[in-house]
This record gives sequence, structure tokens and C-alpha cells, in this order.
Amino acid sequence: MRLATGLLLFGAVFWSKGLSVVVEDVDDPPFLRQPRQVSDGGPDNTTDSNTGFEAATASNIGTTPASMALVLQMLDNYDQRLRPDFRGGAVTVTFQLYILTMGSISESSMDYVVTVFLRQQWNDPRFVYTGFDGNLTLYDTVIDDVWLPDVFFVNEKAAGFASSTGTSRMMRIHPNGDVLYSTKKTALLACPMNFALYPMDSQECSIKIESFSHTTMDINLKWSEVPIVVNEAIRLPEFQITDVNSTRCDAVREVGTFSCLEGRFKMVRRMGYYIIQTYIPSILIVILSWLTFWISPEIAPARVALGITTVLTSTTFTAINRSTMPRFSYVRAIDIWLLACSFFIFAALVEFAAVHFLFKRHKKFGFSGRLRRLLGLEHPPPEGTEEVELKPSASTTSERLLLGGGHTQIRLENAEPKPAEVTGEEEKHHRTLEELKALYQKRARRIDLAARIVFPSVFCIFNLCYWGVFLPQYEG
Repeated sequence: MRLATGLLLFGAVFWSKGLSVVVEDVDDPPFLRQPRQVSDGGPDNTTDSNTGFEAATASNIGTTPASMALVLQMLDNYDQRLRPDFRGGAVTVTFQLYILTMGSISESSMDYVVTVFLRQQWNDPRFVYTGFDGNLTLYDTVIDDVWLPDVFFVNEKAAGFASSTGTSRMMRIHPNGDVLYSTKKTALLACPMNFALYPMDSQECSIKIESFSHTTMDINLKWSEVPIVVNEAIRLPEFQITDVNSTRCDAVREVGTFSCLEGRFKMVRRMGYYIIQTYIPSILIVILSWLTFWISPEIAPARVALGITTVLTSTTFTAINRSTMPRFSYVRAIDIWLLACSFFIFAALVEFAAVHFLFKRHKKFGFSGRLRRLLGLEHPPPEGTEEVELKPSASTTSERLLLGGGHTQIRLENAEPKPAEVTGEEEKHHRTLEELKALYQKRARRIDLAARIVFPSVFCIFNLCYWGVFLPQYEG
């Protein structure tokens, strides 16, 4: 009765103002013809474009007034609880998605927000009418009394986004019983992502539509000729939509098989943001850590401060980059880059520690005789000579006792040897303190000189390998 009352009011408006009967263009293409007069009950009619979804229902459309008595008599016995052709075969519902907006793609929660016009078309023999060839557009309040397919978004995480206009549904009925139902939906959908190539990755998000209570024996969902239409005005700041495709995803459960449709959107991440915010700053920090190679080893505070600063900055870069991502276990492409940069920065700090240790070795430390000969600082003693290490006493720092050849000689390391006790043959087997100092400093500076060449060269080789492996996999 509600439906009949609504249509009765609908007929009164038709007779008085003629706003509810939509007369289509004869010259329009045979798909989804644009109406000349738009009903007040169709809020999204202005957005419906010529997308090949709704076929023409009359070859010769007239403009004569219709007999609403026959229509009301037909709808008076309409029962929305029964699907069309209840005792017949399955109802075929054709779907089309018009993607109005898409955004809020979150890597941490792996979801995105999409607003779509969900367009459905089916044939209901109970809506066949004669008397005029125009289409009927129903108001939003009347649509509740009409049978509708019970479909839902399978990968929906949250919904309930209210329309700002208050009405977001439209139904158009054709004389042959074809029903076009369009509704505006905004939903938060799940989008499983793989970040192995991040930030040179591409993600594929989907939207799944499935019948909730009717199996394939009652409802069969299928895509239209143009299944998915994307609004050309959509601009995603971080992604670029490169491909849209549609497929079926029928779900087989214990209670039966349910018809399901799936639309997929392939999105390639834009690299510009990460090059500016991550790659270039990390390269500059690595180069900054190399400046310590040009600072004298004697200026330890400057080299330590520079090394510690670059290490902490690299650690902060890694932490910030990880904070926006879920806690997964696999390694991403950007993790390899940041870990390599951290390694180069840490290696520069370790290089300074080794150089400073060698530069100050003659003052703070003493080498044993074996270590001296191993490093080439002293020649081995003559054959038949035995070396004995003595523990330092309170008055001496270090002593060595050389026994052999029928003579005994004691030499203090940190004291000047007596000329009378050192022969010309033995003078070749040890160096003075000044000679050791000059030798240590020379070797420390050689290490710095080698680091100036080795570090940049290895970093360049790493860049060639890194970009050579990951760039070919980037689809942007």
C-alpha cells in the first residue's frame, strides 16, 4: 500500500507538472540515454554518464500522457518480499561501478576509502506497464517498498558514511520491466599489501560485491559491458592508478554457492616524495661522514662529534621510516638502502677509532716484541737469541731481557739506549721513540688517505647494484 500511495502521489505530480515522467532523447546512443527532464528523486542523475550500462527500452518514444490507473492497479499487488520471477530461473543482476573518489590509502592499516555509484540493473515482470513509453523515476521513500538485491562489500572494514544531501538513491523503471537502481556508497575497504619493493612497489586493491542471502540458484551477478568507470578527476598524492580490471569471485560455502564480483585497481607508487625525503638526504649524510677523513687524527673531538651525529641521524631516518609501516618481518628495498647507509656511516666512525688508536700508539701503549715484528716495526733478533719478557716494576715501565750468544743485555723500552751498550749490529733491530712516533702517524694518515678513495668507490658500487636490481622491477 505504501508503494501504491507513493505512486498515486507520483501520478498527481505527473498530471500537474510533468516532472516525474522522464522522456529520453531519440537521437541518443542505445546505452544509458541522458534524460531531458531529471526527476527530483534522482540525486545522482547529474553524475550518470553515457557508460553503456542501460540499454534502450523503446524504439519509438511518445510524449502522450500515460494512464496511471493501470500502473497503480499493477503495483497494488506488488510484494517486495519475493524476488522477480520467484518460481522461475535465477535473476540476472548486471553491475557497474562508477568510482567517484578514492583516497586515504593507509599502509599501516592496509585499507583505503572509496566512494562509488553502485549501479544495478535487472528485469522485474511485475513492473511491465503500457499506456506511455516514458521511464518512471521513483522517489527515495518509495524505493523501500521495492525488491532490491541484497549485496554487500566482502572486504569492507567500516561503513556508515552518511550522505550530505540526505538522499543518495535513484530507481528508474522502464516499460518492459527493466529496473535501474543506482546508489551512492562510501566504505572503508581492506587492501592487503606487499612492501617487499617499497618504495618502488605497486599495490593492487580490490572491491568485492557478493550476494548475502541468495545463492546462485536465485541471483546471478554479472558485470556490464563497461564494468568499472573511474572518475578522471581522481588524483592520488602517492599512487597512480595504472590499470582497472574486473573478474568473478564466486564464494563456495556450506550453505551454497554465492555469486560474487570483484573489481581490481592497480596502483603504482610515485617515487618523487621518497627521492626527496629519504634517498637524497641519506646520501648527503653518508658523504658528510666522509669529511672525517680530511680532519687530522689529532683533532679527535671534531671527528668524534661528526661521526656520532651522522650515526644518530641515520638511526632516526630508519626509525621514522618504520613508524608508518606495519610490523612485518621481511626486508623492504628501502630497508636495504638505509641499512647500507648506516653501515657506511658506522664504518667511517670505526675507521677514525682505528686511525686514532694507531696515531697515539707510541704514547699510550706498548707493543710486545712479537707484535712489533709482526707489524714490521722491528727485525727479529739474531739467531740463537732467546727473548724473555719481564713484568714491569715500580720504577720501570717495561723491560726485555735478551739472552744468548754468551752475553746479556737489558734494554728499557721507554728510555734512550746507551751508545756504549748498543753495537752497530743490534741497532738495526729496534727504533727510537721518535722513529716509532713518525712511523705510527705516517701509517694512520695512509689509512685516512686510503679511506678517501675506498669509501666513495664502494658506495658507488653499492648504488649501481641497488638501482640495477630494483629499478627494473619498478612499474612507474
